[in-house]
Amino acid sequence: MFFTQPSLADYRNLIGRPKRGVRVVGKPVSDQLRQIRQRCERLEQLSEPEFSNAAAAMRSRVRNECEATRVPNVVESFALTAEALRRTTGMVYYDCQLVGGLALAGGTIAEIQTGEGKTITTALPAALFGWTGWGIHLATTNEYLSRRDYETLRPVYERLGLSVGLLRSQASSDEKAIAYACDLTFGPGYEFGFDFLRDQRLKRSRHNQRLGDSVRRTLRGDSPYEAAPMQRALFMTIIDEADSILIDEANTPLVLSGAKMSTATASAIFEFADQTALGLSEGVDFEIDSIGRAINLTDKGIGVISETWVQRPAGMAARPFADLVVNALKARHLVRRDQDYVVREGRVLIVDGNTGRIHDERKWSNGLHQAIEVKEGLSVSDENEAQARITRQRFIQLYQRVAGLTGTAAGSEGELREFYNLPVVRISPHRPCLRKSLRTRFFDGFESKANAIVSDIRQRSDLGQPILIGTRIIDESQRLSVQLKKHSIPHVVLNGLQDEDEADIVAQAGRSGSVTIATNMAGRGTDIQPDAASIEAGGLHVIATEINHNQRVDRQLAGRAARQGDPGSCQFFCAADDELIATRSPSLSAQMRRDAGPTGECDRDFSNLVAKLQRQSESDARRLREQMVARDRWSESIRESLS
Repeated sequence: MFFTQPSLADYRNLIGRPKRGVRVVGKPVSDQLRQIRQRCERLEQLSEPEFSNAAAAMRSRVRNECEATRVPNVVESFALTAEALRRTTGMVYYDCQLVGGLALAGGTIAEIQTGEGKTITTALPAALFGWTGWGIHLATTNEYLSRRDYETLRPVYERLGLSVGLLRSQASSDEKAIAYACDLTFGPGYEFGFDFLRDQRLKRSRHNQRLGDSVRRTLRGDSPYEAAPMQRALFMTIIDEADSILIDEANTPLVLSGAKMSTATASAIFEFADQTALGLSEGVDFEIDSIGRAINLTDKGIGVISETWVQRPAGMAARPFADLVVNALKARHLVRRDQDYVVREGRVLIVDGNTGRIHDERKWSNGLHQAIEVKEGLSVSDENEAQARITRQRFIQLYQRVAGLTGTAAGSEGELREFYNLPVVRISPHRPCLRKSLRTRFFDGFESKANAIVSDIRQRSDLGQPILIGTRIIDESQRLSVQLKKHSIPHVVLNGLQDEDEADIVAQAGRSGSVTIATNMAGRGTDIQPDAASIEAGGLHVIATEINHNQRVDRQLAGRAARQGDPGSCQFFCAADDELIATRSPSLSAQMRRDAGPTGECDRDFSNLVAKLQRQSESDARRLREQMVARDRWSESIRESLS
């Protein structure tokens, strides 16, 4: 046996020596590939009833985790899955996909390049451990991708005799319980976590019942039925876009909100705090930490707030007034409209900083959401009490087995190993990547950068080359759209529209001459296929309008071009007023403006200096995650000591 989790030493028969923390696939795996291919040839000769019998026999052979990891069973399961895929869809596995499946079955993060068929690769380990009947959770970044993968692979799994369920966020507990009872359950990563918290809340409520409560309900004629937990024991999860779920989203814990707070701050007090904040002076009463996104009151500011409090209007304050004023200052100076949030139909909707998607079900906590509503002149919504909370790191650790795949794991090996005990295995692509990476261009500000981008788009579009422009924030996508309209360049804009529309638009971005503006991660997981005319014109060209705070996001965006051996290219445009530069190094921002020529473009290459700022940003984000995990462990130790 070599499929055990999670020691790296146990993978020596599958993967080669580590290179800078990344495990690379070695030649010994060819023995398993040969066995799988040989078995596939024999399975092709079976009739449909004979194939069904072979699948049924496989289920009887794999009744637990240990049996699933025996090499003969791995070979048989992979071959059965490959044949089911061929019979159902006509697709066949490449060697690199089989190797990726082996790596996932071994409990790793498999780095598989964009466009290499990650969706069908997950079917291999999912079926292997699905035979146990213990329940496999297949997690994606959003509900659309879950449904897409479910609809794509359900016929394959059912041909193998495996039951398949789909989580819908609005489904009832009973409907979700049915989905969780299946051999395989598809759903967004966050929904698995929230359902876990809901089950924990249910268990706590049962534990806190008083003696005789059940009898009293029966005497009153109330239903004796008690809701049952939705989930079974957390056996195994396979995570698509693992870096997004395990790292990018890990700065935001999963918090389950309940009913309205019993003691709520009055709207008049929120408004009074906003008025007080408007009367404070930066540098005198408060200081702004742009990097830490924090407001620090000075002694003078604290004194002013204390004196102002006596003039407050009537109404309850559920928090210290200084905290309410700090929230008002954050709303005014740190949280930006069309970057951190949008306003729709009288509501403040949060924009995910990693994906650019809008989440209408989320709210900022501790009164910040209400402070932003006051700033925008909207009705103040109720604060809800947090009933349960868990970090993503802690939730993932509750699974017995974890595996994931992504195109951009390299660079995060240390964190994936430290927090999740997951090594990274790099899988070679089926075809070599032909992407051309053009030199980064630097400018003195947005206007000159936008002019250069529009000029580049016009030239490429006239030649029939499709162009995908990735912006970091919604506001920039809107401003670029205005510039393109001025020059009568047809285009479409994606800046937070959810899922189906988003995926459909991105899928069309490969058509000859098309121009698509999208926040960086819009449509991630959607295949962009250039048509013949586009390939003739050089393939998809990706324009990144600024350097992101995280290098992996830049790589993800660049990876949209030149998939599966197609031609393609990518270029980054960087300006002195981009957030990474303006916030972290005002001196570099000033230097770029000084070095700019008549058109606003700089002759000097600032790539190394900007890369240093990016590394600092990544380090700060990781430190925040470490602090959050430490707080989570401390809270857990306190709860255990009191129980």
